Amino acid sequence: MSIKNLKVLHNELEKELPDWIKFANVLGEYIYDYGLYKKIPAKIVISLPTQLYFSLFIAMGIADKKFSINKQTRSIRKTFLSLESGRRIIYVDEYKARKMSVLALEESPVFEGEMLLKVKDGNVEFGIPEWQWLEKVIILDEEYDGIKNSIKVNNKKQLGLNDNLFLKSIYSQNQLNRNAFFPGDYFYLIGNLLDIEESLKEEIFISDGERGALQDFLYLNSKNSYTNGKLISSQKRKLDFEVNESTPVIFSDSLSYLKQKKKFQKNPQIIITSMTESESRSTEIIEELKIDYLQNDNSLITKDILNYIKLNEVKVPNGVELMGWR
Repeated sequence: MSIKNLKVLHNELEKELPDWIKFANVLGEYIYDYGLYKKIPAKIVISLPTQLYFSLFIAMGIADKKFSINKQTRSIRKTFLSLESGRRIIYVDEYKARKMSVLALEESPVFEGEMLLKVKDGNVEFGIPEWQWLEKVIILDEEYDGIKNSIKVNNKKQLGLNDNLFLKSIYSQNQLNRNAFFPGDYFYLIGNLLDIEESLKEEIFISDGERGALQDFLYLNSKNSYTNGKLISSQKRKLDFEVNESTPVIFSDSLSYLKQKKKFQKNPQIIITSMTESESRSTEIIEELKIDYLQNDNSLITKDILNYIKLNEVKVPNGVELMGWR
């Protein structure tokens, strides 16, 4: 199934996905393809009648692109083979889930050509055979200089995507399992934290009888072992992470761009503005974007973007203005 076949809930009635959601999704796919994947630092400016939810639907398009990719077994094996001593994992068996540290990767003494992931569980060291990696191991984005003892995982922390019935109605179990092996920041979403966090929780989708929210697609905090993006306040003064210059940045509104643009100058960007904003702020951001375009050796890609949208059989909604360059 495709997210284009999702239904939205309105007054408890199921309705077709509106064009403006499909439009936002495909912009997310575009900035993923040309920014994160092809590493082309495109910038797209969109003017909307209202920007409510729009940045989240763009991020949803990026997330869908990741979920829909069928990672090859060799890619997963390569990820495991690159694990270094001290890297943290979650080991899941029929009894419990525990965080533990990687000790080393060794050849199996039993099966020729198979590898063992050697880990430390308390005072016990044991090997996880290669055939169990996909089923029982979740790689965490944590590293330590020394080996730490294992700890029981907090019951409040969700492990991967296996328990999400809504996502299971859209993606195959194989896609969800394999994506759980590749957590990371595939987009930076900048805006008003309170507004975004509230919008994430609303159950606005339905698929095969399963209700879902934007938070089912977007994993932006530590409540799940899987993450696919980073949420950043428009008021944040200093970043506490190293910016990956190929990661797309979604500025939820003009204020987010004006406040945070200097921290992401080389990143692919989607900048959302609203026709409801004050005249002074609209003037300010137009001048800022004009300077950005004229001071650098840029070329317009608006036509390319519109062709990409058309190829995906999506319409640009009425009242939307769009411009892109790189």
